Amino acid sequence: MRHFKRHLLVFLGLEALVFVAYSRLLSLPLWSPLDLEILHDALLLSRDPAVLLQHIGSIFSQPLLQLFFVGEFRLFGLDPGGYMVVSLVLHGLNAFVVYMLVNMLFHRTGMAIPAALLFALSVGHYGKVLLTISGQEPLLLGFLYLFGLYALIRGDFKHHGRLSSPWFLLGLLLFGLAGLARPALFSILFCLVAYRFFFFKERGGRGMFPPSMIILITVGVLFAVCQQLWGFRHPVIRFSPDETVFTSIWLIIKTLFRYLNLMVFPMQVSSLLTSSHPVVQFLYEWRVLIRSLVSLAIISFSFFGIVFGSRSLRFFIAWTFITVVPFSLTHSTEDWLNLQYLYLASVGFCVILAAGATGCQGLLEAHRIRRWIPWIGPLLFVAMTLTLNQQLTGQSYTASQKADVKAMKAMLEDQIRSGPLSRP
Repeated sequence: MRHFKRHLLVFLGLEALVFVAYSRLLSLPLWSPLDLEILHDALLLSRDPAVLLQHIGSIFSQPLLQLFFVGEFRLFGLDPGGYMVVSLVLHGLNAFVVYMLVNMLFHRTGMAIPAALLFALSVGHYGKVLLTISGQEPLLLGFLYLFGLYALIRGDFKHHGRLSSPWFLLGLLLFGLAGLARPALFSILFCLVAYRFFFFKERGGRGMFPPSMIILITVGVLFAVCQQLWGFRHPVIRFSPDETVFTSIWLIIKTLFRYLNLMVFPMQVSSLLTSSHPVVQFLYEWRVLIRSLVSLAIISFSFFGIVFGSRSLRFFIAWTFITVVPFSLTHSTEDWLNLQYLYLASVGFCVILAAGATGCQGLLEAHRIRRWIPWIGPLLFVAMTLTLNQQLTGQSYTASQKADVKAMKAMLEDQIRSGPLSRP
């Protein structure tokens, strides 16, 4: 009961922090054309949700996400405030699962809470997923991913990986639902393999691929095959006529480090950058040198962290790379380097920041004042995150006044007033 009360207080505290930090989003108007397209589809589906079951391909093409939007549309209509509340609740819930996961693996509440706080304040992904209705996709996927991993790892920790464990059954259910929201199943599987490898002794030396793991791999492979046969095909690696296999691999590696750089140095060419403070523009002018140094730091820390770090730290270093690899494999012509793709990868980044700060604080425990110096780094990231999010929010307000956005909204309002329409 004592642990339950503590966890409940942490959950309520994280939710409150998220709503305080991002309260301005509750009054944000509809501004994204993609959001209006999603609401239009939700309007059509809300009149006949059974259409999703009329073709087998729909089952493997994000039906859970579509039904989620339909349910929200029936509750909120075109009121963006309701959607923002749902996004903030989901984000706070994900931060709480991060706390539970870190607390379970590190056995240190004093480190789990800072990691969850950093994630709640969007360090590493900068809150871009919270600005749009479409951003609920990574939020929902993040919950299924994080809670599913927590259930599967807890089942292995507490119940020795038994198939009859309620935690394994819950994890298997969430694993399947994650596939219905987005095909991230293999990222989950690789994270589980990393966990089993780094915690081999703590797991009592049990095999890397017990029956529970074989079941998960089988489900993942079957879903991937069915999705390729009947579902919507997501972008995959594309080779242009001028590319060889080696140049494509090199591009994938560069893209991987570009994403990892974005967590530390979130600067891209944009209208927001050109109108920003001169100091920010000066830093961007030196981006090549800064990104090179950041990449070297990432490589160095990853190497020494894997070799000399604790098992838990090794796991979250591997987590950071595993969760960002799928986006590095996709070559898209527009918006290919997107902050919202870092939502799950930033969990590892936040854990590493929290682990470093708490570890250095422990070394300086005898010094009353200087022991707090290691927290300057995480606090700077928090300040940068909240500042950038404020800038992005202001940019979103401006975008809501564009003529095309107003026209799309007016058309959608007319369709709502016109009553039931036959779906093509």
